[in-house]
Amino acid sequence: GGKNFLTLEREHFGNRDTTESMKMFFNAVHLAMLFKKWINRFRLERQPILILYASVTGNAAAYASKLGSILRECSQVTFFDCCGTNSADDLEVMSLVKSASLCIFISSTQGNGELPSLSRKFFSTLFGKKGHVLLDKNCAVLGFGSSAYPIFCGAATELSRKIAENGGWEIVPSGLCDAVKGEDITFQTWTATLLDKLACMPDATPLVVQLSERMNDHDHVDTRRQIILESVTVQIFSSKQVKEAAANTFMSRSLSRRRSSLAYQRAVSSRRSSAASFGEEEKKDDPNDVDDRINEAIAKALQTSRRRKDVLEGLILGRVDLLGGKESEKGTGLGDDDSTNHARRKTSLVTIDLASCGNPPYQPGDHVQVCPHNTISEEKLGAFIGHLAGELSLDDQMYVTLENEEVSLAEIAVTAPILYHNIDQLVSVDSFLKTQASMEAPIPTQSCLDLASLATSAKDNALLKELGSNKAEYDKMISLYGMKWMDVFNIFPSLSGQVTLSFLLSSMKMNHPRSYSIASCKARVGSEINLVVGSFIYSRGGSKKEVGVCSNFLTNVNEGDEITFKIESNPSFHYPLDPNAPLLFICTGTGFAPIRGLLQKRSYFRSRGEKMGTAYLVFGSRSKREGLFEDEIEQFINEGTLTDAYKCYSREPGMKKQYTTDIMKNEEIEQVLAPIVSSLNGHVYICGSAHMYEMCTSVMIEMTSKFHVLKLNEEGRLHCDVFGALNPAGSVIARSRSASINEGSNLPSRRRNRVRSRKTKAYRHSTTASASDIDISLLDLKPVKLPAKKTTV
Repeated sequence: GGKNFLTLEREHFGNRDTTESMKMFFNAVHLAMLFKKWINRFRLERQPILILYASVTGNAAAYASKLGSILRECSQVTFFDCCGTNSADDLEVMSLVKSASLCIFISSTQGNGELPSLSRKFFSTLFGKKGHVLLDKNCAVLGFGSSAYPIFCGAATELSRKIAENGGWEIVPSGLCDAVKGEDITFQTWTATLLDKLACMPDATPLVVQLSERMNDHDHVDTRRQIILESVTVQIFSSKQVKEAAANTFMSRSLSRRRSSLAYQRAVSSRRSSAASFGEEEKKDDPNDVDDRINEAIAKALQTSRRRKDVLEGLILGRVDLLGGKESEKGTGLGDDDSTNHARRKTSLVTIDLASCGNPPYQPGDHVQVCPHNTISEEKLGAFIGHLAGELSLDDQMYVTLENEEVSLAEIAVTAPILYHNIDQLVSVDSFLKTQASMEAPIPTQSCLDLASLATSAKDNALLKELGSNKAEYDKMISLYGMKWMDVFNIFPSLSGQVTLSFLLSSMKMNHPRSYSIASCKARVGSEINLVVGSFIYSRGGSKKEVGVCSNFLTNVNEGDEITFKIESNPSFHYPLDPNAPLLFICTGTGFAPIRGLLQKRSYFRSRGEKMGTAYLVFGSRSKREGLFEDEIEQFINEGTLTDAYKCYSREPGMKKQYTTDIMKNEEIEQVLAPIVSSLNGHVYICGSAHMYEMCTSVMIEMTSKFHVLKLNEEGRLHCDVFGALNPAGSVIARSRSASINEGSNLPSRRRNRVRSRKTKAYRHSTTASASDIDISLLDLKPVKLPAKKTTV
């Protein structure tokens, strides 16, 4: 056989001395091991902490960012958005949960004490088939909610229960931040308690102990936010530059494809004999030089999309003003109470075309999440742009890039959501200010301090510093002037020319979508969706008007306008599977929206000849003049879709004030409604304020028993869709002015004396008004709080 390579090498060259090379090799291995040991020791000093946050409006995300900035001084902090795209299918987060020494859950509350709807799929996966990753895991829970709702911070309570069920341990009691009493104090106290607990653990590092001491001394300064904001770069391109670059890129690609063709290669081969002429030919074919930065922006913008796949782009088919409109604008459409409070109401029926966005399916009872547009005029928008630094125009395109690789996208997303949304995106300044930035949101206290350094006048500088450090003065300024971003240059003139677009990207809040109940049945209306939207417009005593962002947008849309939305399933408010089941509908004002969709579906079943059970409607509104869908309800009664309907008025001139609870206590009506509540297959649908839901359940317990109502709820036959709240004392705070979401006002209301009439006259026709217009009177009996089924608001 032949000789191998090593044998031949020794015969020709002799034995080689490999001592030096092996010595160098082992030295390199030793250094690598020492380096790895040092890295592992450094990592042990900074234990990994995972912050999982679920936020609806961005408030919980903002506090997650604050907490992460604090903990980063002693730990490796990683963020995860539980409401993000495909979060339930993200396998990486499960490995992060396993490796984390502490998992912190931060969640806002949606609906009647529930987890944010977009996070439920992720949490069902984590606490379900992946629940083993939480076994013996140290955890902490921080919840955000409002004590004005019957179920306060129900999402945090649910997370605590699920963690315990899966074998996890909460090292500190859950932090429950109350929007009514103030969230900052609870957050600071809970954070200090968490750090104290971490410092007392056996494996606590000196960094944790030092940070805990500084937190107790209130000596913490947040520097991480500034590092994050400095890690991004904002480039501005004119519209002309972008168009020329796009055209040149297209021509370059066309030229490249042409050169790769066989015919072109043959033509080049035939011209190889004349190198000089070929060079001239190629020079002529080369496209003009284009800005590489714009080409990069265009390429990345085409490849990167931060929009959820289930977000739809549709068109408005029409808008019908059911209440308000031109009449109320002239001052003739308001009641006495409205006139004294400088307020007016407007309710509209908005129709969205589904054929323009793929005709997606939906069920009556589902919700539509609408992405609002800022209703700011072109003139005001142009004036706002004129005050920014850099001589910008609305047609300019901005391009945001991440320069610091040490800062993760997840960290930017929780610190500055609107900045994260625009990374690697080519977005016009016009689109940014109209659709993304919350122009009507108040300027935060931190931004006041940041703006103070930009003010050129001593007066504005002193005032901004005072507003940023004095909560009482800040609240007073908000009450008097609103302190909206759109008015920043009017209130502080010396900021003109000093504020950059980069500053707005890092400081402004993002317009979050608002939810509205669907008011139609697809089997009846075809490829469209109906929404009933109520807006409440008022002033604080001056000329400034306050109005909800999304409700004002929807009540002023016109046919052909574009709208961005998402259909959100809400199975807990769907029509029952048994068409023979007796039904009871209770609603107030625009709370009739989902009931209208259910009645349309019931009408569709009846038209097909299906046997239907009885159905009754209890409807509360302000006055006869403010009736909505009166003809439709009468038609439902005449055709047999509704067995009967009872209505009550709270502000009808010459009549005693009556509410839904009063009409239900009428002896004759009670005899009709009680059998539905106590039946084995009856269903009750309630849509209105959270307080109204409580009062109605109390009345149902009075007319039947607590056993029947509990059974109704446990079997999923008590359906609620709440969209507003009253505090325990009964005064109105932050109540909804639309079908699902409050965006307008926090006007106080007078206490109402309890009206206890057992001989209320029943009416067989309908009325409606804004759902929050119903003044719920105080009850002597203690409301019974029942665990609500899943709803989405």
